[in-house]
Amino acid sequence: MTTVDTPHAGLPVIPLPGSPASSRHLELRLGAASLGAPGKANEDFYAVVAPTDADGMARGVMLAVGDGVSAGGSGGAAVQSTVRSLACDYYAAPQHWSVGQSLDRLLRAANEWLWAQNGRWPHRDSVVIAVSLLVLRDQRYYLAHVGDTRVYRLRGRLFQQLTTDHTWQRRDMRHVLRRAVGLDSHLVVDFADGDVEAGDTFLMATDGVWEVLGDASMNELLRRGLEPEAAARALVDAAQRHQAAYMGRNDATAMTLRVGPAS
Repeated sequence: MTTVDTPHAGLPVIPLPGSPASSRHLELRLGAASLGAPGKANEDFYAVVAPTDADGMARGVMLAVGDGVSAGGSGGAAVQSTVRSLACDYYAAPQHWSVGQSLDRLLRAANEWLWAQNGRWPHRDSVVIAVSLLVLRDQRYYLAHVGDTRVYRLRGRLFQQLTTDHTWQRRDMRHVLRRAVGLDSHLVVDFADGDVEAGDTFLMATDGVWEVLGDASMNELLRRGLEPEAAARALVDAAQRHQAAYMGRNDATAMTLRVGPAS
């Protein structure tokens, strides 16, 4: 099993076998970048798990991105622990569970743990986490999401947001989360799924990227034909350059995944 969860680790080319009824095979090329805002610890985190054993490969490839929110900037350790656990524990779920059921159970368990931690030591800095999980399996994607991390898909000329932000609609509260891991004792998770085609590009990003750059700029950058690693780095670097003019102190993380025919 290949696990990548550090901001500077190279991401591999990953085969994506077809379903048992299909002879079509695809491969995934991934890239990722993450930078903390100047002067603070990075509270974003990402992970990729690409199994190499038969049982693991049958469950697909897992990508996860999390964005921690805390008053004192101390959420980094909780975000790392939560994202790593979600990504790796998916492969230990009972085989008779569907992908959606597995992701739901895992996110609810993570929520219960973080909610309890926040309540156990109320004098400490509480942490809540926006999380998006993306599983690619049998040439379909499965998405579970809570918070304001985002997942997009670029297919042809259509750049589509696949997630919905769980924030308050008032402009003065647009950064305040309505749903997040650790925010409430009960967690409601959004799910989506769809087909995967050669030529698709997926983008997973925290608000330090998507809110600063906007959809038009991200779409334009992804269309330049850069390799996924270079595209992710360019998105994060551009977001960091614009941080001072926009909101000043937000971490920036982007993961890009390009789907192509197996070589």
